Amino acid sequence: MKTFLKILLKYYLKYISKLIIFIHKPIIIVVAGSANKYFVKQEIKNRLLEKDFSVRANPKNFNTEIGMPLAILNLPSGYNCYKKWLPIVYSAFKKIFQANFPKFLVLSLGSSDPGDMKYLLKIIKPEIAVITEITQRYMEGFSDLNGLLNEYVCLVKKLNKKNLLLLNNDNLRIKSLEGDTKAKVITFGFSSDSDCQADIFKKIASGQNIKINFKNKSYNYNIKKFGKHHVYAQMAGLIIQAYVSEKIT
Repeated sequence: MKTFLKILLKYYLKYISKLIIFIHKPIIIVVAGSANKYFVKQEIKNRLLEKDFSVRANPKNFNTEIGMPLAILNLPSGYNCYKKWLPIVYSAFKKIFQANFPKFLVLSLGSSDPGDMKYLLKIIKPEIAVITEITQRYMEGFSDLNGLLNEYVCLVKKLNKKNLLLLNNDNLRIKSLEGDTKAKVITFGFSSDSDCQADIFKKIASGQNIKINFKNKSYNYNIKKFGKHHVYAQMAGLIIQAYVSEKIT
């Protein structure tokens, strides 16, 4: 019975979300990868907010077949309590008639089993996609890294020539995805052949100082956090902010 109700809920949220996206037509940015999705997603959101756009991003773990629609609808989860789900189901229907909706949705996509990405892409049609990293994390449902890579192949093949794809240039598997898409590709990373390159990476007492080269300009940042994953997030945010400012506004 619980399995049946979960399936029913999944498809209910799916079609409500599809209808709302059809009505409001937000610009959808997705972040995929087996690591660093959260920090990249947050940096993109913050960069768009700097430009005074209305933005909605999914909470940290709302990136699955049920979680992502809840993020689109801006609703909480009822988790394992069916009584908590009843008002959420009703609220989801009322969302169809809401007057305001964000211009941008920034959504991280989770993929723990083969086919997860294909299902999520039946709900949304992203205009911008970022692939952050492929690691051994969350590999339980896949036989090897190539199996996980196929999930991202599914994503990049959904993009058309008017869309934008950001690829982590320091990961060879991710870099190879450029050959599977029609989208405009911008690479980012520490590698010297990256379109957006982290040129200086220096640890300081309060965090780290970085220099990023992009489109013949240099940008200097002091980040009050440690780790290269924050540098990758800065690069992704910079690229998307520049792209939106040029193409969409």
